[in-house]
Amino acid sequence: MGGYLIAWTALGLVVYGILTVTGNLVDSHPDAGRWIRAGAFLLAGLHQLSPLKNVRLRHCRSPMGQLVRYAGYRSHARDLRVGAHHGLYCVGCRWGLMIVLVPLGTMNIAAMAGLAVVIFIEKLWRLGPVFSTAVGVVFLVLAALAPFQSWLLPGLEHSGPSTRPMT
Repeated sequence: MGGYLIAWTALGLVVYGILTVTGNLVDSHPDAGRWIRAGAFLLAGLHQLSPLKNVRLRHCRSPMGQLVRYAGYRSHARDLRVGAHHGLYCVGCRWGLMIVLVPLGTMNIAAMAGLAVVIFIEKLWRLGPVFSTAVGVVFLVLAALAPFQSWLLPGLEHSGPSTRPMT
């Protein structure tokens, strides 16, 4: 489990770094948010439609075939390697879904719940790969709408000081 957590922690740190950079960029250039939103959804959509996503999704849906090869290892770090191996496959499969939290807002509970449902369906439903493709198409549509419809994706709004007087 430690190796799995290391893989996801690494992704979390990368996304945190991206959030910091995009937040600073949006604060200094408020119009940049619309293009960051579009870029995030474009990347996520392309990832969802890629053949590599399907390979990784197949591993996440049934990891035993890949993980059995570690059974003969006698190393003390075998379990860490197994967890890291599986974790890296899952991170590779899910990074596109995680990157959309940048434009949706990282503290957006509805967005996190929606992504959890998407992950659950992709992994467990027998038509998960087809569903994954449909999600990719939706992300590409959102990428096209993002520059013009900021109300759809509130996570990258300017967070500078308010101009309203306090009462």
